[in-house]
Amino acid sequence: MRSFRPSSRSGFTLIELLVVIAIIAILIGLLLPAVQKVREAAARVKCQNNLKQLGIGIHNYHGSVERLPPARGTLNRTDFNTNATSATLYRGWMCEILPYMEQTAIEAGMYTKPWNTGFFAFSNKPITIFMCPSDTQVNQPIPAGNGAMTSYVGITGSDATFNAQYYGPSNGAFRVDDNDYRNHSLNTISDGTSNTIAVAERPPTKDLYWGWWSGSDYDALLSLNQQYAYYGGCVYPGTFKPGNPNGPCSGDSNHVWSFHSGGANFLFTDGSVRFLQYSAQPITIPLGSANGGEVATLP
Repeated sequence: MRSFRPSSRSGFTLIELLVVIAIIAILIGLLLPAVQKVREAAARVKCQNNLKQLGIGIHNYHGSVERLPPARGTLNRTDFNTNATSATLYRGWMCEILPYMEQTAIEAGMYTKPWNTGFFAFSNKPITIFMCPSDTQVNQPIPAGNGAMTSYVGITGSDATFNAQYYGPSNGAFRVDDNDYRNHSLNTISDGTSNTIAVAERPPTKDLYWGWWSGSDYDALLSLNQQYAYYGGCVYPGTFKPGNPNGPCSGDSNHVWSFHSGGANFLFTDGSVRFLQYSAQPITIPLGSANGGEVATLP
């Protein structure tokens, strides 16, 4: 008669368990960078789509009124108690294109008399299209009394003087020259719409004081050759280069940069969007002007 013995099964030894854990850790270490790259690639594409939507809004505005959106908006100067050459005005160009980007309700609520009633009731409303998903600054809690933030700035040009950038006329797609904005259209861009930058990336400032989508100069407007800032420690001129949210000038606020690796997205006035490496900085100066006649070859 056959006898049966219960089989005994030994578990993992400590060494075997440590080896398994080490292999899993190595696999996770290999997978995480790949996952992060996939996420960043998706965020960069979403950011490019946002800029394309901005381009559609700008072109729809142009098709309706036959001119480009005024850089500093159309806020009634008497009501605002200022003059046409004043900078940092509320209700800038992004407000002008709201109804052309399916944001009619916000535009209707914001454009009231007196201006401040509607403006401050709606300027703190985040608008997803104005926010790059890679931008960690733009999603920070909004300080009390401040407006919601944007990751993008309209390009005023590449002027080499403070007076041109602050008082105008600047030489870019978003011309700082409120007295003549009605005559500024796509047809007046002699350098060609495919050779003129309209919008670029620049995260809000570290202190979240500048970067409102509902503002103008230094909020939603910047030069590609920026000659001024509102902080200490800034390097001039502010040109396209890597930035740091904890860097000087309240997070490198006086120049175009992004949270993407190696460069930033740019919207051109023809509606196309390109990702430019930081090494392309020299050509952003001629691409910043609308009528400079410079020759610039895109990489």
